[in-house]
Amino acid sequence: MTYASLLVAVEDGLESDSRLELACDLANAFGAHLTGLCAGSIAPPLYDPLAGGAMVGELLALYRDMAEAEVERARSRFSEIVRARDVEADWRGQIGFPGEACTRAARGADLVILGSRNTRAPYHAPDVADVLMACGRPVLATPPTRMRNPVGEPALVAWKDSREARLALAAAIPLLQRARGVTVYAIRPDEEAGSADELADVVEYLARHEIAAEPVLAARSEQPAGRQILDEALSRSAGLIVAGGYGHARLREWALGGVTQTLLAESTLCLLLAH
Repeated sequence: MTYASLLVAVEDGLESDSRLELACDLANAFGAHLTGLCAGSIAPPLYDPLAGGAMVGELLALYRDMAEAEVERARSRFSEIVRARDVEADWRGQIGFPGEACTRAARGADLVILGSRNTRAPYHAPDVADVLMACGRPVLATPPTRMRNPVGEPALVAWKDSREARLALAAAIPLLQRARGVTVYAIRPDEEAGSADELADVVEYLARHEIAAEPVLAARSEQPAGRQILDEALSRSAGLIVAGGYGHARLREWALGGVTQTLLAESTLCLLLAH
């Protein structure tokens, strides 16, 4: 298994450069085609309704010019970095809502690479949660400051027997095959049995893909499950966490907290998520 096509969101700035450089490294590692995407949106203008429609039209034209300039700066930076790293690539720049543009473009990608805590989202960069919920593709979410490379370092699979976790595990196979050790980590629910059998099945599944994995069944601690997963990954010097995304309703996680919300908000490691 491999990734043949990657999609990366690009903006103007150092965080975007780091994400794009990682995307180029992945494209070279897997022999994949890389598509860069930037969508500049025209934010609703603030105006005095008594000023008349002409001024609104001028503001909209100004905002469109600013959005087009932003897309052009991103294209220029994309071209510069891609040429330097000798990656087969193409570019898609447009005016529109970034999350929607990214979701549409994801139909041609095996993996979508986004910033996990991008301060420019959702109007000037795709929001990870919006894209993850709608695109039907796995998402590699990169933190603003990345501690380790997701390729060639240890990886931790945050396992829960759910549809989302199964999709994430399958999508992560190419990365896990290149990992320097894989841990399948599950937090044991107090009221349920059979977790050890689940882990054995997952380890056997990975072995059939020539991935040696260590099963770890942990007791629930007093801290949130997402934080417990992060601490375990950091203690193992992992470069990648694989997890299902939004197994609970997204609104519920936003209001009450949840594993996906914690991982996106706090992780300094790359996350491979699927919904």
